[in-house]
Amino acid sequence: MDNILGFGGATLTNLKSLKESLQLLDLAFEYGIRHYDTAPLYGQGYSEVIYGKFLKNKRDKVTVTTKFGLGENNDTDKIPVNLILPLNYLVKSLKKRFLKPNENDASFAGFPYRKIDKHVIQMSFEKSLKRLNTDYIDYYLLHEASPSYLTEEAISFLMSLKNEGRVRQIGIGSNISDIKKLSETDVLLWDILQYESDVPDNTNEILLKFPKKIHFHHSRLKNIKHEKVKDVASEDKGGFLLAQAARHNPNGKIIFSTRSQNTLKKNVEGFLKYNSLQVS
Repeated sequence: MDNILGFGGATLTNLKSLKESLQLLDLAFEYGIRHYDTAPLYGQGYSEVIYGKFLKNKRDKVTVTTKFGLGENNDTDKIPVNLILPLNYLVKSLKKRFLKPNENDASFAGFPYRKIDKHVIQMSFEKSLKRLNTDYIDYYLLHEASPSYLTEEAISFLMSLKNEGRVRQIGIGSNISDIKKLSETDVLLWDILQYESDVPDNTNEILLKFPKKIHFHHSRLKNIKHEKVKDVASEDKGGFLLAQAARHNPNGKIIFSTRSQNTLKKNVEGFLKYNSLQVS
């Protein structure tokens, strides 16, 4: 897969147990996925903890994205991950059963300005290293924020992490509408732009605007139930759409998420099938 297909860890902490989460990641690795995405915000830091256990004896074989700018204050030392996952699963199950749909489907209303200084990044970085059980980050992304939120000292610190090899590349991970607002000057120091690609055509403007940047796309399968694809078996639909996204962004990465081992298998098998064909 040339490392173009990646696995997202935003929902890892929604599984019943640590064992189940690790089995899912091990299956992704077995199926050839070598890029993994997470953030301190995901599962209040426990997604990173799960990845840290998964990465043991695999660190030099994979690339990892984590982020900064949201969720830095999460503390995963108080409750072990093998206890928090069953508890989290129970709480979510009860909410789903007893809350109204609009109450259970809360989402962020936006990400207003916040000052991000050196201390914020340094704290987040050290916590991420500890949780991930690593001494470097492949891709370190500013999470749902504008580069203008960073102080000069914060930017200098990021550059020092990169120069020292503790971070391989830096980027901006935000929603597509905010990425579209960025200028050439805004992204000058940044290597990666990560944003959703629920429909490939939505990304054309950004790909053309920033041709020298590496683009990471996610959420291609977000609306898969409503996608109409001709002459493709239902079990291959996810893989077909991922292959379509890969052809649209051949020099970047395509990241998908699932909590189902069966869905993971179907998506990767379909991707391999259609990635070798002309998919439009």
